[in-house]
Amino acid sequence: MKPLVALGMVALGGVIVARYLSRESHGRLGDVVGRRIMKRMERMMASLPERAPPKLVMSVLPRLQAQNDEIIAMLREQNELLRKQLRVA
Repeated sequence: MKPLVALGMVALGGVIVARYLSRESHGRLGDVVGRRIMKRMERMMASLPERAPPKLVMSVLPRLQAQNDEIIAMLREQNELLRKQLRVA
């Protein structure tokens, strides 16, 4: 009976320690996994031919972002001009 109680106490202690350690390292584990995924993605992108669709999309994204920023700036300028025009009228 005593060995059974001792085994139960050891198992309970192991569960408590495992839960504590998993809480502490959960954030770090997520960071490690994220870095591994990014490294693998970079290697995969590097191995693709130049005209592969994923590479084309990645090359278009910065230009698309710049174009969107330009459109937003123009819309803000237009809104400001319309507001001024409404104040005058």
